[in-house]
Amino acid sequence: MRLLFILLVFPLFTFSQITYKNVMSINSEKTFKKVVIENGYEFDSTDNDVIWYGWNITKDSINGNKSKKWATYNKTTNTFIFQFSRTNVVDDFFGSDSDNSENEYDLIVEDIKDKCTYFDVITDNDDVSYVTYSCSESLYKGKIGFMVSGGTGLIMHFPEY
Repeated sequence: MRLLFILLVFPLFTFSQITYKNVMSINSEKTFKKVVIENGYEFDSTDNDVIWYGWNITKDSINGNKSKKWATYNKTTNTFIFQFSRTNVVDDFFGSDSDNSENEYDLIVEDIKDKCTYFDVITDNDDVSYVTYSCSESLYKGKIGFMVSGGTGLIMHFPEY
């Protein structure tokens, strides 16, 4: 019985995830697209030079498309953002409130804090503050920042620093 449960649940955990290494590799629109497409994201739209990709998008023409993970690339500023729901698959499936420290956002942030050097707290144009780091392994120019709001984790590229 236990083997049957494992065989049924295991596929829930085998989907691709964005990693620290993926984030560090982005230095252009093409590398951004390579990372998101190889990790199962699908194109959603382009709006004012911002390209939107979502993972497992639920299309909704009335209320807007929904996804637990979004990725955007701004062609004008050459910046990218990853947005992750910080709940895990088990919580979604069983409705529990367990430790969510193994979600993509937290795993990437853990690597950023371990492998990069703290830079500063930067506030963006919307008055949102991000903790930013300088990463010697990165191919992008600038800093990488992160923050959490309402159960959503954001990882953002800041090119001007």
